[in-house]
Amino acid sequence: MKIAIIHNQFSLGGGMETYMLSLIKGFLADGDQVSVYAFEVNKELAEQSSCNIYQPSLLPLPGRWKKYHFLHLCNTRFKKEPYDITLSLTRTSCQDIAVCGGVHPETIKRIKRTSLFRPLHDKIEMFFEKKMFKTVPFIMAHSKAISREIMANYSVDETKINTLYPPIDTDKFFPASKKTIKKTRKDLQIDEKKLTFLLPSCGHQCKGLTQLLAAFNILDPGKYELLVAGSKIPHTHPENCRYIGYIPNLAPVYSAVDFTILPSDYEAFGLVIPESLQCGTPVITSKAVGAAELLSARDGIILDDNKPETIARTIKELDNTFTVPDNFARTHGLTIRQHIKAIKMLMERS
Repeated sequence: MKIAIIHNQFSLGGGMETYMLSLIKGFLADGDQVSVYAFEVNKELAEQSSCNIYQPSLLPLPGRWKKYHFLHLCNTRFKKEPYDITLSLTRTSCQDIAVCGGVHPETIKRIKRTSLFRPLHDKIEMFFEKKMFKTVPFIMAHSKAISREIMANYSVDETKINTLYPPIDTDKFFPASKKTIKKTRKDLQIDEKKLTFLLPSCGHQCKGLTQLLAAFNILDPGKYELLVAGSKIPHTHPENCRYIGYIPNLAPVYSAVDFTILPSDYEAFGLVIPESLQCGTPVITSKAVGAAELLSARDGIILDDNKPETIARTIKELDNTFTVPDNFARTHGLTIRQHIKAIKMLMERS
């Protein structure tokens, strides 16, 4: 089959970029030809890829305006006829499947932003989003919560919406060996006498970092430590919080810590939650994280809210009753192979 994927950037980065690379890997493994359309391309990553990459010529516009130009060009010039399946991970309306990792009105409600031009950008984002939901034949929501939010914010035919959780690369995420855990703990200077928590975050504004830092300011530094991977943290952080840098492969880190924690204000899915569980490490997360829908009591804790006091109290009351089952991904239909099969079955309905 011939597959086309549209996204703003072809690069390493956040959850949607990880998802894009999983799609590419899955379709290629299934013997398909993959083409990617993006306006920002990581040349090194492109050279390593076995797919076709198309980067349109855009006007020399600043910041978000370049993205809006890209969305407009896709909507007016992209031809889906040569492809068997076309997916977009951004707000275009020219494809077969719109992959929805979040609804913009909900972002506005839950995440405070003070930029002078924010209201204008919000209107433009919602213009493209509304057109996408109205035009695209199939909508793939990355959680049940997102499906509900689409219905609550836009007039969309409910039969168009399909909930399909994003997959995990099980070739990459699996429980580490004792030798690897020991080495990782040594490299990261993890004190085995403390309970160690990991926050993977490249976007601190919505991931709950502010609340986490306040919570760890309450907690005894001799008993608890927070490691943050991804973007840097403020210099004025508590002594029991450390930045460990951007780590391309977090799998051994998941296995080396006691818990992964993600107390987000708003998170469409939160891949780090099933990634951690696939590595055998329990999680603490908030109700606002889509992946919380998959959790049972043996997998971790879903916080009532993400207030610092709630986080600190929950951590103090932790016990060792969590027994994460083997192969969390396969059990919940989260392998790449299962995901690709589900997408193709969706298209067969058309």
